[in-house]
Amino acid sequence: MLPKRFTHRILAVAMVLAVVALTTGSLTHWHSTASSEATCQICHVTHASAPGPLPPVAQISFPVATLALIEKVSADLAPLRTPSIPRAPPA
Repeated sequence: MLPKRFTHRILAVAMVLAVVALTTGSLTHWHSTASSEATCQICHVTHASAPGPLPPVAQISFPVATLALIEKVSADLAPLRTPSIPRAPPA
Protein backbone atom coordinates (compact mmCIF):
# COMPACT_ATOMS: atom_id res chain seq x y z
CA MET A 1 0.00 0.00 0.00
CA LEU A 2 1.33 3.41 -0.92
CA PRO A 3 1.68 6.05 1.78
CA LYS A 4 -1.03 8.68 1.77
CA ARG A 5 1.40 11.54 1.15
CA PHE A 6 2.91 9.80 -1.88
CA THR A 7 -0.56 9.16 -3.33
CA HIS A 8 -1.48 12.83 -2.92
CA ARG A 9 1.70 13.86 -4.74
CA ILE A 10 0.97 11.49 -7.63
CA LEU A 11 -2.57 12.88 -7.94
CA ALA A 12 -1.29 16.47 -7.82
CA VAL A 13 1.27 15.79 -10.56
CA ALA A 14 -1.40 14.09 -12.70
CA MET A 15 -3.75 17.07 -12.29
CA VAL A 16 -1.00 19.55 -13.22
CA LEU A 17 -0.14 17.52 -16.31
CA ALA A 18 -3.82 17.37 -17.32
CA VAL A 19 -4.22 21.15 -16.95
CA VAL A 20 -1.03 21.77 -18.96
CA ALA A 21 -2.19 19.38 -21.70
CA LEU A 22 -5.62 21.00 -21.95
CA THR A 23 -4.17 24.52 -21.93
CA THR A 24 -1.62 23.65 -24.58
CA GLY A 25 -4.29 22.04 -26.74
CA SER A 26 -6.61 25.04 -26.49
CA LEU A 27 -3.83 27.57 -27.18
CA THR A 28 -2.61 25.72 -30.26
CA HIS A 29 -6.14 25.22 -31.66
CA TRP A 30 -6.77 27.23 -34.82
CA HIS A 31 -8.36 26.83 -38.23
CA SER A 32 -6.80 27.68 -41.54
CA THR A 33 -10.12 27.78 -43.39
CA ALA A 34 -13.65 28.82 -42.45
CA SER A 35 -15.09 25.45 -43.46
CA SER A 36 -12.95 23.58 -40.93
CA GLU A 37 -14.08 26.01 -38.21
CA ALA A 38 -17.73 25.38 -39.13
CA THR A 39 -17.38 21.63 -38.63
CA CYS A 40 -15.09 21.72 -35.57
CA GLN A 41 -16.72 20.20 -32.47
CA ILE A 42 -14.49 22.17 -30.09
CA CYS A 43 -15.58 25.47 -31.63
CA HIS A 44 -19.24 24.45 -31.46
CA VAL A 45 -18.93 23.76 -27.72
CA THR A 46 -17.08 27.01 -26.99
CA HIS A 47 -19.63 29.12 -28.89
CA ALA A 48 -22.66 27.45 -27.32
CA SER A 49 -24.62 29.64 -24.97
CA ALA A 50 -25.34 28.71 -21.40
CA PRO A 51 -28.84 27.44 -20.67
CA GLY A 52 -31.28 30.08 -19.45
CA PRO A 53 -33.00 30.16 -16.09
CA LEU A 54 -35.61 27.52 -15.37
CA PRO A 55 -39.28 28.52 -15.28
CA PRO A 56 -40.76 29.03 -11.82
CA VAL A 57 -42.20 25.94 -10.21
CA ALA A 58 -45.41 26.07 -8.19
CA GLN A 59 -44.66 25.33 -4.57
CA ILE A 60 -47.27 23.63 -2.45
CA SER A 61 -46.81 23.72 1.29
CA PHE A 62 -48.36 21.12 3.53
CA PRO A 63 -47.94 20.45 7.22
CA VAL A 64 -45.23 17.99 8.10
CA ALA A 65 -45.93 17.71 11.82
CA THR A 66 -48.33 19.08 14.38
CA LEU A 67 -47.40 20.68 17.66
CA ALA A 68 -48.98 19.07 20.68
CA LEU A 69 -49.61 21.60 23.43
CA ILE A 70 -48.55 20.48 26.88
CA GLU A 71 -50.29 21.34 30.10
CA LYS A 72 -48.76 23.87 32.46
CA VAL A 73 -46.27 22.42 34.90
CA SER A 74 -46.14 23.73 38.44
CA ALA A 75 -42.89 25.38 39.43
CA ASP A 76 -43.32 24.33 43.07
CA LEU A 77 -40.40 22.03 43.82
CA ALA A 78 -41.05 21.65 47.56
CA PRO A 79 -42.25 18.02 47.34
CA LEU A 80 -39.07 17.05 45.50
CA ARG A 81 -36.63 18.35 48.12
CA THR A 82 -35.05 15.85 50.47
CA PRO A 83 -36.60 16.04 53.87
CA SER A 84 -34.36 17.47 56.60
CA ILE A 85 -34.41 15.31 59.73
CA PRO A 86 -33.99 17.32 62.95
CA ARG A 87 -31.14 16.07 65.10
CA ALA A 88 -30.18 16.66 68.66
CA PRO A 89 -26.90 18.43 69.37
CA PRO A 90 -23.97 16.10 70.01
CA ALA A 91 -23.54 15.12 73.65
